[in-house]
Amino acid sequence: MYINKVQLLILLTVASLSMAANAEYYRWIDKNGEIHYGDHVPAEDTDHGRDKINSGGRVVESVERAKTAEEIKLYQEQQRIAEIERQKAEEQAAYDRALMATFTSVEDMEQARDERISLIEQTIELSRSRLHKQQRELAKLNKSRQRFIEKDQNLPPWIKRNEKQVLDQIAGIEEYIRDRELEKEQLRQQFNLDIQRFTELTTRSITVR
Repeated sequence: MYINKVQLLILLTVASLSMAANAEYYRWIDKNGEIHYGDHVPAEDTDHGRDKINSGGRVVESVERAKTAEEIKLYQEQQRIAEIERQKAEEQAAYDRALMATFTSVEDMEQARDERISLIEQTIELSRSRLHKQQRELAKLNKSRQRFIEKDQNLPPWIKRNEKQVLDQIAGIEEYIRDRELEKEQLRQQFNLDIQRFTELTTRSITVR
């Protein structure tokens, strides 16, 4: 088929318009912050971020600029903190479930608290009885020591040996009592926190209903 010059010109124009309609170009920012447009991004600017734009002016693809070392460090720190918070939330949720499964009311919790505190106090009282016994034994040894001193006699080895044993016993019992007193206070504080949390959870449950 024969095509004259006019027809050829029309075909070339249509083809050119069709190619232009499907053309895509890039928009990027160079290291100086200036915006550029073109059919390709220079190699030295590929780290600064770019957008691919279609013939209709719509962004069809975006590539963010490469992060700096400081930004990467900040992002990693944010991720670390977020992971810690996630773990805390999971642990709190598990604790809440156990709390709600263990107790049915604040009264139940108060009773459990009082019973456990009572057991600790009984242990403390028994330890104090042992402490008083050792203190009386130490007083006896001191009297024996004094008698030998008054008679200007050498102290027998058994007095020093027994004094050391009794003093060690007294120190151990006193430390045990301090630990139990601390345990009692920590238990009381923990139950107070648990009662507060239990009340929050039950109130929230009622509100949701």
